[in-house]
Amino acid sequence: MTVVFMHHDVIDASKAQRSGFYGAGAEVYKVTLARFREQIAGLAAAFPGKSPALEPGAPFALTFDDGGASATEVVAEVLAERGWKAHFFVVTGVLGMRGFVSVSGLRMLVGQGHTVGTHTVTHPRRLQVLPYAHIVREWQDSRERLSDLLGQSVHCGSVPGGYCSRAVRRAAAHAGLSLLLTSEPTIRRYESDGVAVRGRFAVSGRDPAESAVRLAQRAYARGMRALRWQALGVAKNALGPVYPAVREGLLRLRA
Repeated sequence: MTVVFMHHDVIDASKAQRSGFYGAGAEVYKVTLARFREQIAGLAAAFPGKSPALEPGAPFALTFDDGGASATEVVAEVLAERGWKAHFFVVTGVLGMRGFVSVSGLRMLVGQGHTVGTHTVTHPRRLQVLPYAHIVREWQDSRERLSDLLGQSVHCGSVPGGYCSRAVRRAAAHAGLSLLLTSEPTIRRYESDGVAVRGRFAVSGRDPAESAVRLAQRAYARGMRALRWQALGVAKNALGPVYPAVREGLLRLRA
């Protein structure tokens, strides 16, 4: 059983740092460096001698979406202190732009033993409603660009925005991916439409540091996350294309 965590940006409060996308929807997933260190320390203490990995027998794995600059400026340094490795999923359309990792940064991550995968070209807000050919291009163009830049085949990707569907999975396999990570909070791993699929547990800036350990150790904590995810799915289906705007507005009111 491996609990896969889904991070985004880690922000060092001592610096005027910009990393990743901005807006209320993105800000909720930005974790401070201090909180991130606490989470990592908690996992290390809970699982002594264990390292994160997407492999059988590993108790947990770490993934980071979007390709924000903090991947190389902050995260890689913290992980290097413990010799830990992670998966970084990059939006290729913003590669090298302000707040996002550079090509040299990506190569550095791979050189350190981390895995780089695709998070599509443009990070569509609702990937699953796009025409099938468009979804294939989002996966294929980003996978091929990363493969060319890194000099090695990229085989894994993560779904942006939590919007997955059979078409999204089938398009990923069509584009040459063999592993797809979603935002569904589950430890279940399954094969679907030619690609292996794994769920993940989101880490937000509002989560207490100890929540990561609870999720890794307790089925009850994971079950509560799953129930919340299912309720969110009802809202997504009911609101359809207006859901992202409604969510953004609610998050701004809570900020």
